[in-house]
Amino acid sequence: MISLSLYLAVTFLILGMFGLTAVFYNLLKQVESSKLKDSQLPFISVVIPARNEEGKIGRLLESLAKQDYPNFEVVVVNDRSTDRTGDIIVDYAQKYERIKLIQGSDAPPGWIGKCNAILHAVSKVSKKGDDQWYIFTDADTYHHPNSLKDAVSYALENNLDLLSFIPVQELGSFPERLVMPVLLSGFLLGDPFHTVNDPEAERAYAYGQYIVCKRTSYEAMGGHESVRDEIVEDHAIARVFKEKGCKIGVADGKNLYSVRMYTDLKSMWLGWTKNLYSLIDSKISNLAFLLFLLNTVVVFPLFELAWVIAEWTQGEVNTNLIRLTALVAVQYITLFLWYKQCSEHHRGIDWRHFFLTPFGTLTLTCLYLHSAYLVLFGEEVNWKGRRYVVSTKKTIDPDSGAMDKGKLMADARDI
Repeated sequence: MISLSLYLAVTFLILGMFGLTAVFYNLLKQVESSKLKDSQLPFISVVIPARNEEGKIGRLLESLAKQDYPNFEVVVVNDRSTDRTGDIIVDYAQKYERIKLIQGSDAPPGWIGKCNAILHAVSKVSKKGDDQWYIFTDADTYHHPNSLKDAVSYALENNLDLLSFIPVQELGSFPERLVMPVLLSGFLLGDPFHTVNDPEAERAYAYGQYIVCKRTSYEAMGGHESVRDEIVEDHAIARVFKEKGCKIGVADGKNLYSVRMYTDLKSMWLGWTKNLYSLIDSKISNLAFLLFLLNTVVVFPLFELAWVIAEWTQGEVNTNLIRLTALVAVQYITLFLWYKQCSEHHRGIDWRHFFLTPFGTLTLTCLYLHSAYLVLFGEEVNWKGRRYVVSTKKTIDPDSGAMDKGKLMADARDI
């Protein structure tokens, strides 16, 4: 009965994965509509680093301009873009007085470009006192009109120093629908009990697409300069906050905003390979365990199903085959429920895309292995024309990012 034992083991693994995901969603903090009066709301500076985002930046700025919030500004850094990003920001700055354009500066050696851009923008925001809040959001996001008000109110009501939100992921192209659901769903297993929200727990991370933080806390912990060389800067900044005794939190952002991270295979591959291995702490043991788990629970059932079908076609039905068939049915029903549950934060997919999950898992396996290879063998990662060498400490080589293609093109254009 070796085959039956194997089927049982895989079934229990799938049930366990589904159970942990169910716990994650059951414990996920929800953001309610703000009950605060406008007079109780602090001044907000929304900071946006934008590099080569001509296809997305307009949508973001339009959504921010229509926020139901009385007292805020939007500071956008054109981070050495080589496309029309800067021109689009200028158009919106002329249309809406809240929006301010800042031209980015070159990143010093050893700095992540995004950290340098944010720090430069923070130096240009309006200073409105100790009750001021900063919001860091990415150029590929879209915010519902209630976003700023409900986000800041949640932070105030829960006495948080730093807060981030799980987004709704917009999936438009085939590569996105193939890989992203499996990749993002796998992340939920990293902290199913939301220990990030426990001040006594060591775990700390943030969703970098939307971070809300107190100005005083941000300045006290050294701002983005304190994480200037961290390839996963959002997790790093949350860690610094928590290590210094600040209260951090993660909540459900599906009613606040959505994000379209990538639009094609190339951008998705480059975007994830730069930090995917770092997201699992750059440990081979973590990589081996994660790939074993994902391939066992998502890919292996496909081979079990094929074997069961083959046995049925031979016409030799026995008790063992019936048991195996029942186990395969349980596996696929559970996997479908898991996929459907995770789809709560995925837009652009339906039930038919469930059948892509085994192939998405195999693609994701290659993505993880490629990301690990780049780190372990000292190869460069490439993102938007900037190249970095990432160490197993999740930091970049001190000489990385000092000169990038964007700078060279911008300099040539200025001559």
